Amino acid sequence: MKAPATGVLCQSPEIASIGEDDADSCSLNAAVFTSQNEIFTGNSRGMIKLWDLRSVSEKPILSTSLSEDSEVGVTSMDRHPFQGHIVAVGGYDGMLTVYDMRKAQTPVTVMEASDNCLNDLRFHPERADHLFTASESGAVWHWVPLSGKNPATGGSSGNLWLSGDLATQQLNIKEILPTLPLAVNSVDMYLKIRNNSAAQFSETDCSTLLLKIDSALQYVWETLHTGQWKDVDPEWRKLYSYVSLFKALLCLELGKDEDSGLVNAITACDMGLIMGEPILDGLLSNIADSLNEKLWKLSETKRAIQENQKEEEDSNECYPQMNKENFVETVHVPSIETFLLDIMDEKPVVITGAMDFWPAMSESRWSVDYVRKVAGYRTVPIEIGSKYTDDAWSQSLTTVNEFIDNYILTSNATAGYLAQYQLFQQIPQLKKDIFVPDYCYLGTCDDIQVNAWFGPRGTISPLHYDPDHNFLSQVVGSKYIRLYSEEVTASLYPHEQHLLFNTSQVDVEHPDLEKFPLFPSAPYLETILESGSMLYIPPRMWHYVRSLSTSFSAKHKFDDSTKIKANDLLNESDGDFSLKKYFRSYREICEKLGDNEELQDCIIGTNIGFDVDDLIDNGIELLKKKY
Repeated sequence: MKAPATGVLCQSPEIASIGEDDADSCSLNAAVFTSQNEIFTGNSRGMIKLWDLRSVSEKPILSTSLSEDSEVGVTSMDRHPFQGHIVAVGGYDGMLTVYDMRKAQTPVTVMEASDNCLNDLRFHPERADHLFTASESGAVWHWVPLSGKNPATGGSSGNLWLSGDLATQQLNIKEILPTLPLAVNSVDMYLKIRNNSAAQFSETDCSTLLLKIDSALQYVWETLHTGQWKDVDPEWRKLYSYVSLFKALLCLELGKDEDSGLVNAITACDMGLIMGEPILDGLLSNIADSLNEKLWKLSETKRAIQENQKEEEDSNECYPQMNKENFVETVHVPSIETFLLDIMDEKPVVITGAMDFWPAMSESRWSVDYVRKVAGYRTVPIEIGSKYTDDAWSQSLTTVNEFIDNYILTSNATAGYLAQYQLFQQIPQLKKDIFVPDYCYLGTCDDIQVNAWFGPRGTISPLHYDPDHNFLSQVVGSKYIRLYSEEVTASLYPHEQHLLFNTSQVDVEHPDLEKFPLFPSAPYLETILESGSMLYIPPRMWHYVRSLSTSFSAKHKFDDSTKIKANDLLNESDGDFSLKKYFRSYREICEKLGDNEELQDCIIGTNIGFDVDDLIDNGIELLKKKY
């Protein structure tokens, strides 16, 4: 280099130098590696550029200016030690500017660091919420987060340096040295390596590790949200779970036995469960369950009185006017045979008695207070808005306690709903209280999905259909449900958008008849689904649901398309032979013979997976002997 060098930087194994050789049309005053292959540079005219070392082009991949008003030269740069996308930049005007490299066209935070040129700045290599600056005036400053504002220990911002105007309110500036008569050109730090580090493992160490872990979680989070969720490599989700586990353990170490430490640890576990993959035989669930139980026992405030008041209010809800001719048929625990031959795929039915043995329906049956006890401190995703077709509809993460307080026990103008979420997978203790209906095993046995629906009175699932078989089991409260056949789809006016193609535009209980004139002529069935009953909804049957009270439902759904469908098999014909006719005759014979376990076993054996030929041969032989 024939021109004066102004700096050198290293990122093993790369070494880069900058200087006054006019490579950037003027002197390069500062540079920093933001990653292994990217360098951030600043020149004396205030131009900031990002360069990709892998690119064959000599042009930067990003270019911006330190100041919009004038050409304020760049004097110094440093990268956040744990979050490489955060870069602090010093200028000739004494301003400290922080960039987020993920959106680096404009700075995130701008603060006045000195009245004079800011010659150098450095993040603390272990405590990244601390910064040191040196100025032309001779001042050396230590930027310290105010007490209670440290993001490493649960402060008010996810990252102090990315909090914009709030950063100045969260920082205190300490002058390390008296102002020197001469300029201070550079600042650096030396870290002493302590012996017996395990014995001296302090809160500061935990906070530092927590910052590193949060940085790792942020990186994995961005990877998980790149492209479509279904295309994400499961190993990334598994990595998110492991890092969440480490964070939970550090939160416990930082918080000791304080409530805040337990709550933060539970939140870390739940984020791993929501965003990640199951690891270590459900360790995240086990930790979260144990900590939730501990917090519940520590809490002295019981809300039973408030809950009872709410239940009384719910009980006064007026049910809709209904026509008996439209009632959904009710059947008391139909046999597998009856369900297979007379119900499955053909019609909706309300099934009573099938939930009587569920622990959730026992003497210690579920209630709002029970859900709070089992899952109060757990973080879950909820929907905000009475129905997902509303323009103002949104989603949010909250604890079950906050959800109950804000939406179940409090009248809120905006509805909140824990809807169609795999809560039982996240909280196995709740899953132990319910069972999969036997009828679900007529489909693909290893692909039965279970979702939870928990919300206050008035929450609505708009008129829509699902491609699967559905069993909606009402555990707490009651719901009004209206159903329409697939045959009247044209009268239900489905949305034209791809994402809502299976959802009607019609507000079922308050239809706009000018806009949807065919809707009133569409025949329908309806029912009030009470606690202890389940509703079978065939595939592609349109259904509308409104909660009449505080409600908790479990929905089991299964798709039998990956194996031979029961009804397809029953309807197959070979000449004059129809297996379905065979079974109907079989049942008539069985009724004539009365209770015959051998015959009943043979009939019940019509589950998916049986050998058709063997069944027919054995059945015919059995009939010859018995009839």
